[in-house]
Amino acid sequence: MGETLKDIKSIALQMEMDGIKFYSDLASKTLHPMGKAMFRSFVEDEKSHLKRLRSLLSVRKENDQIKEKDAVHPKERLITIFRKMGEELKRKVTMNTNDIEAVKLAMGLEEKGIEFYEQASREASDVKDSEIYRFLAGEEKTHFSILKNTLEFLEKTELWEAENEGRIYDMWMNMVNKKV
Repeated sequence: MGETLKDIKSIALQMEMDGIKFYSDLASKTLHPMGKAMFRSFVEDEKSHLKRLRSLLSVRKENDQIKEKDAVHPKERLITIFRKMGEELKRKVTMNTNDIEAVKLAMGLEEKGIEFYEQASREASDVKDSEIYRFLAGEEKTHFSILKNTLEFLEKTELWEAENEGRIYDMWMNMVNKKV
């Protein structure tokens, strides 16, 4: 397995672990019950992504017949989207973070996740790896869509409540509650 591919997989694993912590923090600090449920759902999604990536790595390790020389992996290579913003996130996600700020912050991170997985899919030399990265990019797009919908709900609650019997509300509730 080439160094670049190893780095991509290592970064992807770290991103999912960081995502679990990030969304757990947001769930505990978000005031709105729907926001809490949504972020908890994202935690479960990130756990599922992590499991899928770990499975991919263990299969690859078993299939690698040639032992590679010990390579130095500078910590810089494992800096993920979340870690790059680590201190900034700690400052932004506080007990004073309102729900709208939390959703906007999460949207920005999901956009970066989409970009990462789409690029990883393009760079993957193995078809199965590429499929997994495309799947993960799709998951991040779903998260982004849910977050965008949530932002609209938080910013325009009256309009949202007027449509609560409608298709959009039902679709949103189904997405939020898919794993809760």
